[in-house]
Amino acid sequence: MKQRIKNSGEIYRKQFKLAGKLVGSTIRELVFYLESFNTDLTEQSNNYGKSLLNGIDIRTDDEIFSIGNRFTDVGYGLRIDLGSTAQIEYFQYMKEAKLFSGQVVNEMIDEVKIYWLDIPFQDEEGLYPQEIEVITKNGYLLISSIEVTGGEVSTEFTDELLVIDDIESARILKLGRFGQGENGRVLFKDFNELKEKIGYIK
Repeated sequence: MKQRIKNSGEIYRKQFKLAGKLVGSTIRELVFYLESFNTDLTEQSNNYGKSLLNGIDIRTDDEIFSIGNRFTDVGYGLRIDLGSTAQIEYFQYMKEAKLFSGQVVNEMIDEVKIYWLDIPFQDEEGLYPQEIEVITKNGYLLISSIEVTGGEVSTEFTDELLVIDDIESARILKLGRFGQGENGRVLFKDFNELKEKIGYIK
């Protein structure tokens, strides 16, 4: 019998709640956590975005939201939390907070969309957030739980983070909205719709 994520209803509900809380907020800073030599703000070079080994912070006027790979107990799959990544995650090496000047900075968030995939572990069932899109009037930010190897995107559901602020790159890679259909991403309007899909959540 397959195992289910512990406290799954609470975990799924929290993701929709925090995504909704981001909507209407203005992004004041995007914070990456990197070693001092990562002057190009990426830990794995690639042509699509910034590949990171830890989560990022979205700092608004009132709160700090951290998005990182910690949805499952092995640190795979995206999760949104309140608080800074430095407080939530363990850093294997000393890292510095560095600002990322994406197009969404100083813009109000119009929408936050979570794109889900099936957890691929043979002994587990459920869904996990593969991508999160943050959309403003003039900007676009996509965060994906995906690995970059040799400069190319290779594996979904990982402990690496790919951050893209160019919608064309998301289209090329078929991530987020461009991954619905043939690339398997599923979008739910709210927790209740996801609950109906999974069935066992209370």
